[in-house]
Amino acid sequence: MTTVFSGIQPTGTVHLGNLLGAINNWSKISQENNNNFFCIVDLHSITTLPKKNELQKSTLSTFKALLGSGINLNSSTIYIQSQLKEHAYLSWILSSFCQVGELQRMTQFKEKAVSFGTHSGLLTYPILMASDILLHKANEVPVGDDQTQHLELTRNIAERFNQTYGDFFPLPIKTTGSTATRVMSLRHPGNKMSKSSEDLNGTIYIDDSKDMILKKFKSSVTDSENEIKYDIRNKPGVSNLIEIFSAINNQPIDKTEKMFVNVRYGEFKETVGESVATYIIPIFEKISSISDQEVKKIANENLALAKKSAETTISELKNLIGLI
Repeated sequence: MTTVFSGIQPTGTVHLGNLLGAINNWSKISQENNNNFFCIVDLHSITTLPKKNELQKSTLSTFKALLGSGINLNSSTIYIQSQLKEHAYLSWILSSFCQVGELQRMTQFKEKAVSFGTHSGLLTYPILMASDILLHKANEVPVGDDQTQHLELTRNIAERFNQTYGDFFPLPIKTTGSTATRVMSLRHPGNKMSKSSEDLNGTIYIDDSKDMILKKFKSSVTDSENEIKYDIRNKPGVSNLIEIFSAINNQPIDKTEKMFVNVRYGEFKETVGESVATYIIPIFEKISSISDQEVKKIANENLALAKKSAETTISELKNLIGLI
């Protein structure tokens, strides 16, 4: 059986990019015959130095978003990273199979260093990410294109370990959804839709009202051509809207293009906004009905399953490398 692992940071309110870029895909994967581990990677969030109350609130709300998205708990284990100490344990061991130069070349390290400085947490972040994936011996990792570099490093680390101690870790491959693996800002389509964006009108949050969603789409950036065509380089704003509509309606991009031939931008934006509202509001309503107590109960039940998998890996690994 294929083992799948993926993680999401609990930083701020879940937004449309999280849903279409990761969570929606996880929900689809969970309906297949896989052994799935979906992790809320709160240890990674510490690299941005969040406030205590904000991190706790975001962790709970992110867990609720995963439950509300329809992930099948019969085939999936959803848990919180910091509650499983084996993540950090394995990260230390794997650090001996990673070069400092590799970490310094990571694109996200360079980008985040501008905002948060060059502390070692940001530098060693990819090793912890490798630990997350390899702890359950994952075969597949559903991530967006922005995480390709991290996954390649994970494969390099696993290969070096295997060369030293024998064939132990599988080499995980990247899998993605068919559309909208990287949802861009409505206002700045050259940037990812983000919780930390200074322009709040570029991000659709899961708790936005229908009026707010429509308002944000009406103000979304397009271009002066008034032609609805998928062309990321020359028409990034329009292409972003096409991807969003295609992902929500589970249809290929060329079908979306044909639907909006001769349609003006104003009507196009409104139609996409209506589609997003119809998609996102029921998810938020379901999330709102889930209590903190229910989340904690499910989290504890799932943690036991994750811990069993993690302890098996660590026990085998310790025996392999000679740790008593």
